Amino acid sequence: MIKLFKDAVKVTNENIILATPLIIFMWLLSLYVGYSRLSVNSLALMALSFITTIFMTAAFFAGWFYMVKKAIKLSKETFVLDSDKTKAIFNLIKVIPAGIGKYFWPFLGMIFLAIIIIMAVCTIVFKTGMFFIGDLGIDPAAVADVLSTPSGMKAFLDSLTFEQLIKLNNWNLLILCATSITSFIFMLWIPEVVYKTSNPLKAIFSSIKKVFKKIIKTFQLFIFTSILNLVLSFINTFSFANSLLYFVMMLLYFYFLVYLVVLLFLYYDREFVE
Repeated sequence: MIKLFKDAVKVTNENIILATPLIIFMWLLSLYVGYSRLSVNSLALMALSFITTIFMTAAFFAGWFYMVKKAIKLSKETFVLDSDKTKAIFNLIKVIPAGIGKYFWPFLGMIFLAIIIIMAVCTIVFKTGMFFIGDLGIDPAAVADVLSTPSGMKAFLDSLTFEQLIKLNNWNLLILCATSITSFIFMLWIPEVVYKTSNPLKAIFSSIKKVFKKIIKTFQLFIFTSILNLVLSFINTFSFANSLLYFVMMLLYFYFLVYLVVLLFLYYDREFVE
């Protein structure tokens, strides 16, 4: 696994151009979401905004993940001249339209399936928590604004009784376990669609089989990626301290994000692609 982690760093560094479409998409998406918040004033416009966001996301995922697949394939090739390799790397941008044409509908289906899965998991977690842990006795709507700032969060925690704190910790543990188990089970779903089958529903079952087929290696990868996700969360949390720190943190954020995807695809490519 150590070799996999190192090779993923090498592939990421050589193909750092992968970050460019990601940065552009997230920038455009943030602009669109910001515009929607200001302009959407009816249920019809809200539905249109939601559908547009899903279609944008599906198109980006289709093109970008295909680009990642091509980058890993390119890393296996031998080039006589460095200039030829550099040219081939920059040409990866050109495969995005082909990826959109090939995977748009599968990824659109994946997004809707993911929404259904998330809703099902949330329902199970809620019912399980209410049965074994119980209600916190807190109005979520009243707490939403309070938790938006660190001082508000501290004041909220100080206002809880010891029993409520115990329940809150148990709820957090339950949510963490449910999130971790779900992420582990479905961690190979995306590369399964890109490499093997364009049917997102069929890919769920075949990817889960692969997870448990090599469960030790897959679990090691999951632990490593979970640690990196914590790093990403840490970077995102402290990125607004000042403009210079924000710029540096964002560079690290996008680098680690690209690295995580490359690592996952490289693992799938080596373990499950003949």
